[in-house]
Amino acid sequence: MQKKGGVRIELIDLVKAVTIFLVILGHTAANEATPLYRRILYSFHMPLFFFLAGLSIRPEPIHGRDGWQTFLRKNILAIVVPYLIWGLIYAPFSFDRFPKLFYASWSSLVAMETLTSLWYLPALFTARILVQAVVSYCGASDPDRIRSLCAYAAVPMFLIGFLCPRMENGYPWCLDVGFVAAGFILLGIALRHKILIFAQETGMKLGAAFVLACVLFYLGSAGRGDALELSLMCDGRYGNIFWFLMNTVFGSMTVICFCMILARIAREGARPFSVSAVTCIGAHTMGIFLIHKNLVFQLILPWIRSFLPGMEFFTAFLASCAALAASLWLCLLIERYVPQMLGQFPRYDA
Repeated sequence: MQKKGGVRIELIDLVKAVTIFLVILGHTAANEATPLYRRILYSFHMPLFFFLAGLSIRPEPIHGRDGWQTFLRKNILAIVVPYLIWGLIYAPFSFDRFPKLFYASWSSLVAMETLTSLWYLPALFTARILVQAVVSYCGASDPDRIRSLCAYAAVPMFLIGFLCPRMENGYPWCLDVGFVAAGFILLGIALRHKILIFAQETGMKLGAAFVLACVLFYLGSAGRGDALELSLMCDGRYGNIFWFLMNTVFGSMTVICFCMILARIAREGARPFSVSAVTCIGAHTMGIFLIHKNLVFQLILPWIRSFLPGMEFFTAFLASCAALAASLWLCLLIERYVPQMLGQFPRYDA
């Protein structure tokens, strides 16, 4: 599952690839009258993204000012710099818009008329700081139990995030959302080993887990029909917290178990096949996330609707497939010539 000498894990990249497609599909339906499939997607796909960020983290405590300076510098380059670059690229030029960009809430991005999906980056940056503070504290108090302590620490993060009073313009740097995101990242850190070990179980167990997750997710989402609220994590609107958490858990389980089965079939099926194309998508989700939305609404969706009117879900599905392919190609092009736009900088000595 894990490449020797590397940091990428096939299963995690598979799940990321499926998740970024679901994100694109949800965005493609953004101008519709909130169809059921959009509410289903929004009930879990962004929490899953943050959970996957936790699965990708190896918890290492930081000690001293130099360690924190290095940590902040790396995350500023990887997250904040792309946020600022793309925020300015997508916004109409105006000096009075700059303060809104630096306030970095979803509401301020809406007022700035830039790419509203960029809220994910300030929320991730805030969450990474919160998570690292927890990891460093846990590492200092009990280094052998960092992962289990991270699971306990997720609870107060969720409570703070859910109980934050609403603000008209949102919290600076998506602070309220950052607490909830930190909770999901901490759970990802805590469950990383268990998930990778479970992925080695028999196909029968993986299939049973997938079916169970599908049934429970259906009951909590599509099975509730019009009672299913649209969860907008970007604005700190989760609807019914109980159903939000249940759908997050079982929706995420559905995707993860599906990818476990896909990886197993690819390796051990009667006719093994490569999933390298899918894992390539999973390795470039940041760039795809930043690029796809304008492609969908300004080019791909209008073009498809010109010869395929109606059938909204089918149209959205085709547009999402095309946007995913085009975004990946543009992402690879940017990585080759201007990787700094995607937060990729040459390695430097700490």
